[in-house]
Amino acid sequence: MTPSDPPTGMVDRAYSVGGHATDPTAPSGELPDRTALIRALGIVQIVLGGICVLPTLGMAATMKAQPGVLIYGIAAANLLTTGIGSVRIRPWARRATLISSAIWLGIVGVGLVVLIGKLVTHRGLDLGRQPIIAVTAVVMAIFFLGLPITLISAFTRPSVRATFERRRPSP
Repeated sequence: MTPSDPPTGMVDRAYSVGGHATDPTAPSGELPDRTALIRALGIVQIVLGGICVLPTLGMAATMKAQPGVLIYGIAAANLLTTGIGSVRIRPWARRATLISSAIWLGIVGVGLVVLIGKLVTHRGLDLGRQPIIAVTAVVMAIFFLGLPITLISAFTRPSVRATFERRRPSP
């Protein structure tokens, strides 16, 4: 293939990956129904939201860690709301999940970078002598970054968007 050759179908497809994420409406072709995936991710959100409720109630009952109550309370409310909306395939749930996942990814990503930076500069972190810290950091990164990355990658798919739009109630 030379630079003067016209693009082929393969090249056209390569440049249009993800292009439907900002379309006003989802493409209505032969996209599969992703109801099961959406509901499964919604159930995961509900379970994690329920888990966030436990420390919220515990901290509120003991009147300790007031910022923690706020952080866990917001996370619990968000996860429960978007999870229930996803299970019920509500059109607003897709947008709310994407926005909250992007915010979560940004905040947790910056937080992990700051934490690792502080550990390295203040404690002279030597991962060769303390492998448990490296393993713990990797597990935390996977746990705290895995859900928002999974939600963003799943909910930006054209087939998931089309499923939400097919379920939109008529006015």
